[in-house]
Amino acid sequence: AEFLPISSSGHLILVSKIFEIQSDLSFDVFLHFGTLAAVVFCYRKTIASLFTKNNSQTLLYLVLASIPTFIIAFVVKIFVPFAFLENLLPLGFALTIALLVINNYAKTTRLKPTLLSAVITGVAQGIAVLPGLSRSGATISTMSFFGVEKQKCAEFSFLLSIPVILASVAVEGYEALRAPMQTPVFYTIAGVAVAAIVGFFAIKIVQNMLKKSNFIVFAFYLIVPLILSLILI
Repeated sequence: AEFLPISSSGHLILVSKIFEIQSDLSFDVFLHFGTLAAVVFCYRKTIASLFTKNNSQTLLYLVLASIPTFIIAFVVKIFVPFAFLENLLPLGFALTIALLVINNYAKTTRLKPTLLSAVITGVAQGIAVLPGLSRSGATISTMSFFGVEKQKCAEFSFLLSIPVILASVAVEGYEALRAPMQTPVFYTIAGVAVAAIVGFFAIKIVQNMLKKSNFIVFAFYLIVPLILSLILI
């Protein structure tokens, strides 16, 4: 769910509510390495090209897009209680459904990301700290609204996830140091491996579905977690 436009945070909340699972923060931190490995492997050639003169503009756009994301995430983490955000879970799912439906009818063009589209996408990613509002769904849809070619939307979205994942590892890792790790090492390794493998296939699924322009499937799927969130929250 990290890369599918269905909200990983929203699904984690639902799972914890349904099965009464208490999250192990240290385990969550290690899982981030699995999803990070997936996106780095899928876009390894693109990432390497970012540091060349021909593609330095994309790297600049990624840096600039990350700034509003970090600012919004920092403000929310400091001033907004998680319990309040959790209560907004149905709203987050509803917004994701609306974005995916609108994105499904966006015109396909061959435009590349611009400075404006990159910064606004960074803002959308920051707003996606709202549980239920998919990060990938929000960023890909925002890029689409600017007329950016579908595959470029996905590429920019997934590359933009790298600094977010690294930031999450840093912040949650610091917090995890103050709490003992509850999950056995073997289970942790298994979890990281599964996260990497599933993350890889999730990226491929998104890429293929964008080619076919049938992102609307995810919107229909999200009706189920939306209903569950209205019942459980």
